[in-house]
Amino acid sequence: MNVAAEVPVMDPTVQDLVSSALSKFRAGDTVSTRAMLVAIRHADPSCEDSDDHLVELIVMAAVGKTMG
Repeated sequence: MNVAAEVPVMDPTVQDLVSSALSKFRAGDTVSTRAMLVAIRHADPSCEDSDDHLVELIVMAAVGKTMG
């Protein structure tokens, strides 16, 4: 009996990518939006979100706010 069932691999959301990229910085660090965009695009080359949308998500995540 094969106990290891196939686990569906979920693609990370854009928010996951932003959070992961931000996690590389410490509190008080200066975060370059260009460096963040490069890190996000590198982590998921298939990400089709615009730079403007990604910057919006980066800023919201960096200041700890979410859209509601």
